[in-house]
Amino acid sequence: MILDRVFTPGLAQVAYLVADEKAGVAAVIDPRRDIDTYLDWAASRNLRIVAALETHVHADFVSGARELAEATGASIYVSRLGNQEFTHQPLDDGDTITIGELILQALWTPGHTPEHMCFLLTNPEQRSGPIALYSGDLLFVGEVGRPDLLGSEQTQKLAKQLYETFSERLSDLPDDLIVYPGHTAGSSCGKSIGAAPQTTLGQERLFNYALQPDVIASQDAFIAAVMTGMPAPPAYYPTMKRVNKVGPTLVKDLAPGAALSVDEVERRVEEGALIVDVRSIDAFNNAHITNSFFAGPDDDLVNWTGWLAPYDRQLILVLDDESRYEIVRTALRRIGLDLLAGYLSGGIAAWQQADRAIESIPTITVEMLRDRMSRKDGLVVLDVRSRDEWNRGHIAGAVTRFAGEIASGAGIPVESAPDIAIICESGYRSTVSISLLEARGHHNLINVSGGMDAWQAARLPLEVA
Repeated sequence: MILDRVFTPGLAQVAYLVADEKAGVAAVIDPRRDIDTYLDWAASRNLRIVAALETHVHADFVSGARELAEATGASIYVSRLGNQEFTHQPLDDGDTITIGELILQALWTPGHTPEHMCFLLTNPEQRSGPIALYSGDLLFVGEVGRPDLLGSEQTQKLAKQLYETFSERLSDLPDDLIVYPGHTAGSSCGKSIGAAPQTTLGQERLFNYALQPDVIASQDAFIAAVMTGMPAPPAYYPTMKRVNKVGPTLVKDLAPGAALSVDEVERRVEEGALIVDVRSIDAFNNAHITNSFFAGPDDDLVNWTGWLAPYDRQLILVLDDESRYEIVRTALRRIGLDLLAGYLSGGIAAWQQADRAIESIPTITVEMLRDRMSRKDGLVVLDVRSRDEWNRGHIAGAVTRFAGEIASGAGIPVESAPDIAIICESGYRSTVSISLLEARGHHNLINVSGGMDAWQAARLPLEVA
């Protein structure tokens, strides 16, 4: 028996590989769209991937089940209640899938979604009972799956199902059962997911806030505990649900995109294309194309481009290194952003050499910010962190508007201020927010270098909500 995992940064998503090496076969649970890692893993061990299993219709990433079926001939297994429209084997509660001598049993566990299934792994050669639970988005380290992603009209019903799943359906499973969750810290599929790669049911019964005796004893107490402080989900989630229900387009059928000249970029922007800048914060602050969206070079670019959810627009990338194009393209495709026209050939230097207009963002250190605030010269501080971060400590006199709300079209509560200093935790979300607000006509914006991390490192005062 071989058990392994593939972690996807940015999405904080985990796919699992289950193999019987004697039989030479393997299954992948919750695969992402780009499947080469799974294929290489199987090939290096002389295994055939014969099954792709989905715990539910995912909201945060494009499923790779169809890609695996196309590449390997694997059968796709999904819950019958998901009503997915591509070729698959429907599963009912209690159904089993054999991977050589290994058995994966489908366990209906609604609450995060109506169709959600976990998979219990049994190895008859090892012991008669289950040895692991692949919990998908039902149970994480220190957290449970959120029941609010299908809209307010279904939230209460799903919350009740979530309670019943934990209080009844999982109640007979042993404490020593290993739990492999579908996400770790950084995912928006739970309020505050832990970073550990695995847990046990016993550990969660001891330490998970939602499974404490006084909480799990009452449906009302459980629902209140789960829903209190629930953040807004990223804007792209409903689109992902639709894509994964119908079945995503195969990657081989997507346009690859190409290097684009300055003139071609201008033409496409006039037709509605969006420029997405994936360079560093400093590079964007120094010079960027007017009305471009800052997504940054790192893992966060997926989440924050997802908050903007520009599914109806062609995308054009501005890169600092053109060799990164395929990496960024793959990351965007993981959340279904498939209308990628290409990238600006020669990057920002080519734009400047062609004498096209650029914008820059003034920056300010936290010490300079403190001094300006003490002068009371009209500067206003806008904190774009989440409400929980704000409550844990913020600058006295600042106002708050979460960057995700700005990405979804919300205005800011300081429209008339002569100067607005934008701050987040590190400087990333403030840059995202400034790029969005600039495109709406705000040109009095200042980026606070280092954000609240720098403010606290300088031992400057905080106010707690």
